[in-house]
Amino acid sequence: QWRTGPLGPKTLCNACGVRFKSGRLFPEYRPAASPSFVPQKHSNSHKKVLEMRRQ
Repeated sequence: QWRTGPLGPKTLCNACGVRFKSGRLFPEYRPAASPSFVPQKHSNSHKKVLEMRRQ
């Protein structure tokens, strides 16, 4: 199921859409296929994003 995200309808997977709606989708999250994905700044794993934010 695809959900609405910051870029409009059907832009986030179900898990990320739920996080976005509750305000827990962080700016460091990017899909790996995103043209703005930089491995040093972004991750497509929520767990890794949380680790990045702790540093």
